[in-house]
Amino acid sequence: MTFQALLLDLDDTLVDHRGAADRGVRGWITGLGLADSPADLETLVERWFVLEARHYERAQRREVSYVEHRRVRIREFLPGWDLADDALADDVFAGFLGCYRAAWRAFDDAAATLDRARAAGLPVGILTNGEQAVQTEKLRRTGLLRADVPVFASSALPAAKPDPRSYLTACAALGAEPSATLMVGDSLRHDVVGAQAAGLQARLLDRHGRYDTRRDALGIQTVRTLAAVA
Repeated sequence: MTFQALLLDLDDTLVDHRGAADRGVRGWITGLGLADSPADLETLVERWFVLEARHYERAQRREVSYVEHRRVRIREFLPGWDLADDALADDVFAGFLGCYRAAWRAFDDAAATLDRARAAGLPVGILTNGEQAVQTEKLRRTGLLRADVPVFASSALPAAKPDPRSYLTACAALGAEPSATLMVGDSLRHDVVGAQAAGLQARLLDRHGRYDTRRDALGIQTVRTLAAVA
């Protein structure tokens, strides 16, 4: 191996976040009776993910707290509802969270990759943007939480990916030099460009071949499965 330590992203790398969020929001919307037709449902789902991308990034930049970003999202998603009361907004958002958490699933290659890397003696960590408690619970529920694989979530770090401090803090905790550490994840910005800028090696996990025609032009190395990593 050309690397001596491994950092793995969590959402859409080890656990199918997008699939869980999609299944969760569809079930939640349907349960609330918000969609009058399949077309309405698709429009609402698309709007949900637009709002998620917009406001989750704000939380990662620490412009708002995680709780505040949820309140903004739910109020924008349901503008006709009277959600001025924070407790009510939190309660409505919790309905989605319950559906989302029930849909959490690990990818088939996730557990075996962790097992293989640890058996090879590699220090392994999970570096993820998100709340420490939520991300740890996600790993526990999907059977991926391990005592020998620390979880570095951005809420407990000096900054979120792609800030160099996130990667360097994780490397220091693993006792690994950044140049000898490989970061693997599904985000070009967060798991490749940011990691390389911090001095790490990086691979883009491209499960669906989205970057097949662009990887050479982008100068990135891709893998289609975690089995190709360790």
